[in-house]
Amino acid sequence: MRCELTAAEARSQLYEIMRGDEPFDTKATAALELGSRYLGVDHGHVAKVDPETDYWEAIHSTDTADGLYPVGLDGDLERTYCRQTIIRETSLDLHNVPEQGWADDPAFETHGLHCYHGTTIKLRDETYGTVCFVSKDAREPFSDDETLFAELIARTLEQQLERQAHSSERVRQKNLINVLNRVIRHNLRNSMAVIRGRTAHIAEQCPDAVGSQTILNQCDRLIDLSHKARTLESVIIEEFDQEQQPLGPLLAEICDSVAEEYPSASVGIECNPELSVAVRPSFEQALTELIENGAKHSGTAPSVSVSVTTVPNAVQINIADNGPGLANTEREVLTDGIETPLAHGSGLGIWMAYWIVTSHDGTIDADVTEEGTTLTVEIPRNASVDGDSTPETVETVSRVHDKFRSVFEESSEAMLIADDNGQYIDVNQRAGDLFGMDPQALLGRSIGEFLPDGFDFESAWHSFEDSHTMRGTSPITGRTEPNGPPSSPQNGISSLGSISLSSET
Repeated sequence: MRCELTAAEARSQLYEIMRGDEPFDTKATAALELGSRYLGVDHGHVAKVDPETDYWEAIHSTDTADGLYPVGLDGDLERTYCRQTIIRETSLDLHNVPEQGWADDPAFETHGLHCYHGTTIKLRDETYGTVCFVSKDAREPFSDDETLFAELIARTLEQQLERQAHSSERVRQKNLINVLNRVIRHNLRNSMAVIRGRTAHIAEQCPDAVGSQTILNQCDRLIDLSHKARTLESVIIEEFDQEQQPLGPLLAEICDSVAEEYPSASVGIECNPELSVAVRPSFEQALTELIENGAKHSGTAPSVSVSVTTVPNAVQINIADNGPGLANTEREVLTDGIETPLAHGSGLGIWMAYWIVTSHDGTIDADVTEEGTTLTVEIPRNASVDGDSTPETVETVSRVHDKFRSVFEESSEAMLIADDNGQYIDVNQRAGDLFGMDPQALLGRSIGEFLPDGFDFESAWHSFEDSHTMRGTSPITGRTEPNGPPSSPQNGISSLGSISLSSET
């Protein structure tokens, strides 16, 4: 039975099928139906095979559930024509099996098919399966156009499988990133906060205890690493489009902030205030990491110079410092885009900057000399025509969490988060101001430590655990930070504050 479609019409319909947004299963079935019609055969199917285990299964098919080759049918590869297709690694076209000398083949003896056209599909250079078109009855020889069209179906389905596998891998990596960051951000960070709090308490009781300050420093280092991991995750799932933004004011604000944090550093900037670039909000984080890196690691008298030049349809931001030079492990991040083991965590900031800049279709180059390091960031002046190049966003809960973090960190009210034992595992800057302590020093400390001696904290906490909410007022007492001067306010009742507790259930 000859098909009414021409080869050009069949190709056009196939491309239309593949351009659609339907799932792969839908596209595969539609392509097989089109192929069966064009070739004039009973039906088509995609078979998944494993030559090593002699496994064969029809995973897509135009046949009905009660037909010869419905979806889900499995059997021995040795008793199918597909085994020969895979061995040949080229199309196998049999229009009349007995006449072509295949009457004693196990496939013909098992299924009795007189007509078969099969093409191998590979996925990542490994045999995946075959695209087959079959009929019970013999037919005239396949024409060159028909063979080419059957092969075209196989290649387009192969491409779709590659995209599906790539998409699945991206989802897997994204979920892995989420899991690892949740562990670092919550489990590890919370545990480190408790360790820090207990160590601080021991240091208060035993000021001469050997190693307590070292432990506190390492706790602070790991807690800071968890903060960067959270920032990195927010960059990965960022949803914002690129928008034109004046570059001069942005750099000036970053440089002022870095100079304030590192008062011994000299930070200068040279930029045309009218120059603008198309960036996402995360771009500020990348520049902050790079400029801060120069101020932090350039010795006792650090000097950081930031200058901006223009090139055709792009801008170059040069960040020069007088430090000892960027470490080889961090330079490899910029040249290869591959993060080295993060046991020490030193490269996480550079990795974050690399990720952000490359998501803007930009580059970062490092030039290390005896005078120091110059990092050159180059990004297009206009937004990418492909739109947002970041991976797909994760679950809504991640976006809600990030909005909460923004409110938590920027709030003008003191906010503290405690674990089930009443120990602080996260505090904002305003809370540190209220207690007269560095927010980091509050981590791991108990709520009860800052209440008057006569306050029955244990009883109040048990009542809170039962009701999941509590409001009231209580005096707040000051505490001494370990290995440092007494905190302000001093020990004793310092103020009367409103205490509000709530619990997620």
